[in-house]
Amino acid sequence: FFSVHKFMDSSMNVLVTGASGQTGFMVFKRLIDHPGFVARGLIRSTKSLESMKARLGPNVEANLVMGDVKKPHSLVEAMKGIESLVIVTSAMPQLNYWSLPGTIIKKMFGDKTAKPNFYYQPGEEPEKVDWEGQKAQIDAAKDAGVKHIILVSSMAGTKPDHFLNTMGDGNILLWKRKAEKYLMASGVDFTIIHPGGLLPHPPARKPAPGGERELVVAVDDNLLDSGKNLIPREDVAEVCVQCLTTPEARNRAFDLGSLPVGEGVVWDKNLTTLLASLNGANCKYDEPEWPATPKDA
Repeated sequence: FFSVHKFMDSSMNVLVTGASGQTGFMVFKRLIDHPGFVARGLIRSTKSLESMKARLGPNVEANLVMGDVKKPHSLVEAMKGIESLVIVTSAMPQLNYWSLPGTIIKKMFGDKTAKPNFYYQPGEEPEKVDWEGQKAQIDAAKDAGVKHIILVSSMAGTKPDHFLNTMGDGNILLWKRKAEKYLMASGVDFTIIHPGGLLPHPPARKPAPGGERELVVAVDDNLLDSGKNLIPREDVAEVCVQCLTTPEARNRAFDLGSLPVGEGVVWDKNLTTLLASLNGANCKYDEPEWPATPKDA
């Protein structure tokens, strides 16, 4: 695994958490391929390590560190020498396959709102991952002197009744929003990105490459019902990387979507111009209320 001395470099030292996930992997790969960055990826299992080596070659092991965002002590070593942190961790709902037959029958009888049931593995609930886990990352980064934290969150944080909150009764968007608020109050420079629906989205197999769409930014979930609320993961990854070196991205919170392929003008990868379309606006956090925890009492 990594050596701290390897990362004392003139290039920007960046840690990507969730580096073996779909979007996190794309961010990490862009960084290790870029001469202006020295990338470190946080993974939490030997299975993830072997997967990363298979995809990127055995030498990538030198850029990986083992840790678990739910175990704050495991983050200390990972943060050493880091200047910027990109958080791409998230709880992952699991489909309850036993609920599918009932959902299909309901739809056959005209219930268009019928949806299957989901659950979270014990200890992997949004409160544990998206709130406590992200809080632990922010605290560890601040203690290590990290100067900039980019948090990849989600659109729909202003919608308590959104379907994503009902999955497994996890309130995932509200816990994410609580972590965003904590980051904003941390004193560390931040960039909070709210992507819309990420493409490709399981179970779809159709590729959704980046660099083929016009990107759009907005605030406060104004893109949700606009037809611009989907975005390829590769485009999200590109925006993350550019946020690291774009001053206009500091202390900003914005929603990120795209037009369908073939509509508009393909993004020229000028993040400064893209953000300028917001006219200085940032997402607001006065509502809704986020879930209470015993520590809030």
